[in-house]
Amino acid sequence: MLVVIKKYEFFTRKTNFIRFIIKLGKLSINLKKIKAIVNWQELKNVTQLRLFLGFCNYYRRFIV
Repeated sequence: MLVVIKKYEFFTRKTNFIRFIIKLGKLSINLKKIKAIVNWQELKNVTQLRLFLGFCNYYRRFIV
């Protein structure tokens, strides 16, 4: 099975770039990432807490 990956886009108003969505000069996040934070499973140990806080810290400027 041959999979072709699109490597470039021209004359577009919106593009995905490294987990972010760039739209007319503004940086935003994919809503799936915010839903993942809201629906995070119950934390049971320190390692899971660190993973959650790291994930939230990375996306903190997009969460209101």
